[in-house]
Amino acid sequence: MPEYFVASVEAENKRLEQASSVVRAYMDGNLFLAPIDMTRRNLKVLDSATNNGFWLSQFQAYLKDPDSATLVGTDLQDRFPNPPRPGIHLQIQDINKPWPESWKSTFDYVHQALVLFQAGPRQRKAVHSLAELVKPGGWIELMEPQYDTTNEDNGPAFQHFLDMVGELWAMRGTTSDFAADLEGTIKDAGFVDVKSVLLPIGIGPKHKIPELADISVESTVGGGKNISIALRVVYGRKPEY
Repeated sequence: MPEYFVASVEAENKRLEQASSVVRAYMDGNLFLAPIDMTRRNLKVLDSATNNGFWLSQFQAYLKDPDSATLVGTDLQDRFPNPPRPGIHLQIQDINKPWPESWKSTFDYVHQALVLFQAGPRQRKAVHSLAELVKPGGWIELMEPQYDTTNEDNGPAFQHFLDMVGELWAMRGTTSDFAADLEGTIKDAGFVDVKSVLLPIGIGPKHKIPELADISVESTVGGGKNISIALRVVYGRKPEY
């Protein structure tokens, strides 16, 4: 089983669901930005790095005819609900491994968030492989973090978090500015009508919705715990939960 260090399945599921709500506040409540027609029948959608399929379940709820849709979620490890949510198919898939040949050029929409750093120096190849799954006229949407490590407003705790992120990314062979290259990578994969949107997401009291201030902190701290676990395991120290 590929390595993906988390404190627990339950904690990771909660953290990613919290992160989804924190980010959506800066997307005007939208689940995605691609111009997907949710009234269409027979949509085929892939959510790569789906975790427990939470994003797909939200997408499903917006569909006019969810029973006609094919909704597929993949992840590195099995943290899938048992039984699975009706109408959603989940399976193991490493973004650095070949995708099923039968999937190529079959999806109307491919979505992936917060996982590309795992590809390290193979990021371009990973994106191109994912892009091959999109049918002509379809859409791909990638969401990745772009941290400002030089911001003077970063407090000591958040700066320490950023330092841990940078150390983990460096271990994977990922540069700190990798997200800035995504638009060019997508264009190189043959897509047109490509654009980037930078969402300046606040954490804690800086979040635009006061009710999400504590949730944004809790989600970030959960991510920091995962990074701490990963670094300790890689460096041969016993994880502290």
